[in-house]
Amino acid sequence: MKLYTLLIVLGLFTSPVWTKDSNEVKKNQTFVATHEWQEIPEGQGIPQGLHVRINLQTGKKEAKLLDETDDSSNDPLKVMHKDGALSVLPDDYDMVKEEEDEEGDNEAPEDYDGENGKPKNVKHLDEALKRIGIDYNPEEKLQNIKREFRSYEELKKTFEGMRKAFKSDGEIIVQLIEEFHNITKDSKDMEVRIKTQTQILESFNYLMSQYDNAQLFVEQGGLDQVILPTLVNQTHVGLKVEVMRVLGAMCQNNPKVQIKVYERNVGSHLTQILMSSTRTEELSTALYAFSSLLRKFPHAQQRILSTSGTQALVSVLGKEAELKIKAKAVTIISDIIVEKELVLSKSSADDDPLAAAQYAELSFPEWLEANSYCETMDGLVTTNLYEFLEAPDILEYFINALENTKSFCSPLWSQSPQFRHVLLTLQNRYSQSEDEYRLDISKLLKILIDKLYPESIRHDEF
Repeated sequence: MKLYTLLIVLGLFTSPVWTKDSNEVKKNQTFVATHEWQEIPEGQGIPQGLHVRINLQTGKKEAKLLDETDDSSNDPLKVMHKDGALSVLPDDYDMVKEEEDEEGDNEAPEDYDGENGKPKNVKHLDEALKRIGIDYNPEEKLQNIKREFRSYEELKKTFEGMRKAFKSDGEIIVQLIEEFHNITKDSKDMEVRIKTQTQILESFNYLMSQYDNAQLFVEQGGLDQVILPTLVNQTHVGLKVEVMRVLGAMCQNNPKVQIKVYERNVGSHLTQILMSSTRTEELSTALYAFSSLLRKFPHAQQRILSTSGTQALVSVLGKEAELKIKAKAVTIISDIIVEKELVLSKSSADDDPLAAAQYAELSFPEWLEANSYCETMDGLVTTNLYEFLEAPDILEYFINALENTKSFCSPLWSQSPQFRHVLLTLQNRYSQSEDEYRLDISKLLKILIDKLYPESIRHDEF
């Protein structure tokens, strides 16, 4: 009895070891393949060169030896195409085929080779799509593509034809200068000539916004053949306006062009227009061109403003012209004063001592005083109270100009009761507005009033 119990205990301890060893042997043993399909155990290694498949019913892997005549096409479940594609047919393919043969008229399906008893190989995409019910016509598709798109050679020919018509900005500028000169000399029809010249000048105005184009225009004789003849000799106001727009565009922030324009004495012609003209559009474009020529050009400021330039700017303030034109004039005056102050500041003077020396010779405030600028501004402000009440944007330009020129005009303005009354009235009216912009204008006016009239202001003066 004791011996029997001992054997049972030993069996319990040794059985897992036997099971484990048997599993390892099973996994390590070589898979012996035959010509029949055999299931491959999980984790079992197999030799190379076997025919392997997955049984779709059991989900298990199976393997067998390759027959000498086995090219995968003998397997009714697999069809290997010439292009290497593998088609898997359902397990009941033969059963379905037999039923179709019995019900049909013994005619083989289109995708089945009756002689060899196996499915036809699919050679093209359209045949494969037809088998699954998709109508596909590659020829029609190709024709549609050809109609919608052009070949590379066709595109190349088209582009070469277009490239012949392309012109650079430089070529266009040279062509337009020649056309402008020829039509001025040859055209007898005044209306046609003016229309054509206007169109050419509008094209120039667009092209001059490019820095290099403006320099090329000057190099190709545009100043002598287009700008000066029109500015000096032309009586048609529309053409003069257009040419001054071109002049302003080409001089703006372009020092090389500014020098060439100054050397052609264009500044004196602009001052004559500012002093003689009363037309709003002509005055506006003349101020634009005049400002573009003078800005950041102290040498031109010295020569032009010391002669008739300052007089021309002040004369605009006294003309019977729109207030916005006068706002442009006071803005130019204010900006030139601020520009000089900035350059003469210590940091800027150290950066460019030559420019600082040129600005130091500029006596613009004295020239303004000599041309009655302070008196003109006094009269301008006091006579346009109601216009300033309706135009806060224009009033802002005048406030900035008054602020920047008060250093030499405050003795006169501080002694003018009418001037002070207008400023106080404007400040009071704008301070009562609910508009944020008008309230900001009111604050600017208050700062200016406090600087001009530091003594306390009585309420009865509003």
